[in-house]
Amino acid sequence: MFELVLVVCLMSNPEECSIERPAFSSKFSNVMSCTRNGYVSAVQWEMDHPNWRVRRWRCQQPET
Repeated sequence: MFELVLVVCLMSNPEECSIERPAFSSKFSNVMSCTRNGYVSAVQWEMDHPNWRVRRWRCQQPET
């Protein structure tokens, strides 16, 4: 299983960034599926959080 991990930065202060793991993002069965579909989830997160911008995103195995 893989999850989407976003690095997001505040628009008013681009140096203030944090890591987000979107709750609405389902776990992906493999890295290829996450890579193909992760962009859509990143865009959705950005639309839901207009004061933030997604700087980077990646797929990784969930932390335990």
